[in-house]
Formats: sequence, C-alpha cells, structure tokens
Amino acid sequence: MRIWALLSKEWRLLYRDIHALAVLFLMPLIFVLLMAFALSDLNAGTTAPANLHLIQHAKDTNSRFFAAALAEQVKLLPSSDENTITVITGANFSELLEQETTASLPQLQLIFPASTAPVMRQQIRAAVTLSLAQTRLQAFLTANEMLSDDQSLEQQLAIIRQQTDSTLDEQDRGRGGKVFDQASASQHSVPAWLIFGMFFVMLPMANTLLAEQQSGTLLRLKSAGLPPLTLAIGKCLPYFVINLLQFAILLAVSRLLLPLLGLESLQLNGSILAYIVLACSIALCSSCFGFLIASLVRSNEQALMLSGGCNIILAAIGGIMVPKSVMPEAMQQLAAVSPMSWALDGCLILLTGHGGVIDIAPSALKLTLFALGSFTLAFFIYQYKLSRIKWTAIY
Repeated sequence: MRIWALLSKEWRLLYRDIHALAVLFLMPLIFVLLMAFALSDLNAGTTAPANLHLIQHAKDTNSRFFAAALAEQVKLLPSSDENTITVITGANFSELLEQETTASLPQLQLIFPASTAPVMRQQIRAAVTLSLAQTRLQAFLTANEMLSDDQSLEQQLAIIRQQTDSTLDEQDRGRGGKVFDQASASQHSVPAWLIFGMFFVMLPMANTLLAEQQSGTLLRLKSAGLPPLTLAIGKCLPYFVINLLQFAILLAVSRLLLPLLGLESLQLNGSILAYIVLACSIALCSSCFGFLIASLVRSNEQALMLSGGCNIILAAIGGIMVPKSVMPEAMQQLAAVSPMSWALDGCLILLTGHGGVIDIAPSALKLTLFALGSFTLAFFIYQYKLSRIKWTAIY
C-alpha cells in the first residue's frame, strides 16, 4: 500500500510536468524518426547522389571511354566550383594507363572539397577505380583485336560491362552461425536512440526529487515514518515502468510507423522473452543510475548539467553517436565501460543477430550489476540527505 501511494505521488508529479514527458517520450521518438530517415540508405545499397566535374586534357579513345564509364556511375557536371569534386586526367592519360600499378606517377588527379565526407570520398574512389579498370580492359581488348574501332562507344561499353559487372548476394551471419538477410539501417539506428532516450530519465528524476525537497514533501514522508529503503524504491519504480513503456512504444512505432513513412520497418527478430529480459535490465540500469544522479544534485542547474552531461558522454563513448566499429581500438576499449554500450550490444544481438536469452545474458548481467551498484551508492546518499532534513529548515 505504501509503495502504491508513493507510485501515485510520482505519477502526479510527472503528469504535471509536460516538459519531462516531452523529454521522456517525444524527444526519443523524434530522434528515432530523424535517424531512421538520415541512415535509410546506409545498408540498403542505394548509391547516394554523387556529382563530379571531369577535366580531360586528351581527346583520344581511352579518354572518351573513361568518361563514358565514369558517367555510368556518377553524374558528370559541365562546370565546377570550389564545392565540386574534380577528376583531372592528363594529356598522357593513355600512356599512364598502361603503366604498372606500382608506378610512382598517378594516372589521374582527384580533388575533393575539404568538407567532403569520408563515405562520399570512398564512393568516388570506387567509381574512378572501376572506370580505370574498365578502360584498361577496353584498351587490352582493342589491342588484341577483340574490340573493333568500328564499334560505337556504347557497344564497347556494353561488352566491357558484361565482363566486369558482378552480382553479389550479401547476407549477415547471426547467432549460432545462421545466415540471414542483411539488416536494414533501422535495425542499427533505432536501438541506439531508444537507449539514449531511456537514460534521459535522469533529468526528471532529479527535478522531482528537488521539488520534493523544496516543497517539504520529503520532510512529510520522513515524518510519516516511511523507511528510507521504501522511499528509494518508490522513487525508482515509476521510472522503471516509464522506461519499459518507452521501450515498448518506440519499438512499436518503429515497427508500424516507419513503413507508412516510406522507410523499412523494424524487424523484431529474436526471442520475445529476450526482449523482456533486456528491456527490464536496461530500465533497471537507467532508473537506478538516474536515482544516483538525482541524489547527488542540489539545484535544478546541477540536475540539468549532470544528467545531460552524463547522458551525452555515456552515449558518445558507448557507440550511440558513432558506431564502435569505426572507433580506434583505444576508444573501443573505453566503450566497454559504458552501460549504453552493453545495452546497445544486447539490442543488436536481438535485432540483427536473431539471438535469444542466453545470447543477451552477458549484457543483461552487466546492466543489472551496474544498476545494483548505482542504487546502493544512491541509497546511502539519499539516506544521508533524509537524516539532515529538519522541520526548522528546508534542506
């Protein structure tokens, strides 16, 4: 009964705080949708729009073929400015084309604007490399009279394309060595921002605890003879439930809403029981860590800075903002200390690896141990604060 009364009190406090509800539900939803849109082409194999300007100082057959081969992969712009990627071939392009790949002289020059993203650079390099290889093959076949000068450029290009095009069946290997279709970008991006949103309970927890101290609610609860442990559990339990609601709602939205927006639906692969276990462990971890932050702060300014700072730092080193696979080795080792990294590993095991309870058990165990450690430390701080509360003054 006491716990139920405390839960009711927390719900009323949270219900009156529209900003806290927006932080807990609206912000993660916006993050999930925005990142799903932003990364929708990442795993789909869809080529991002790439434009470049080609400058050729030779007008021979090889140069014309190279231009035609390159135009099949990227859009060639008629003019350029400082923001345009430029490819320059020299007057001796045909001679350089025949040299060994280990030769010191480059066969062409690539000029990127300084702000060009690494992914775009890689795409342009791949297009140019393939076009060079096709041009070499065209020159070889022509020299061996397997291509005729009487054939049009389009006919030669079609023959070369038949020799160089390939079809790849790309699949993912999941848990137990089973092979599945390649996971969509939503399978990677949704869990990251879902976890990021769940850990934002730190801010409303800290604000409600401060409000209780400043309004005298905490003093009245102490006077009612409620044990500190009951008060502490009553503080964490509502946010544990909120975290579970966040988990369920965001997965449901990603599953049902994304297809209506033209994006790939989130596939809930893996065991249902594993989702429940993982959701409970993440919710326990974030609510207990939020209680620790709430017990430390003494003002709303401290609550905002500490909760927001911790959330962003844990996300940055935990692979939420930048995938761990692209981090240096030292950063990957640092990511191992972030509970968000453990939570993300568990989600990816389910969503992309089709795992089960046993597969996510290590992640769930780490999250639970972190939760117990955070709650224990927070409880002693909270108990100390309660002991200092007196009728004559508001702590």
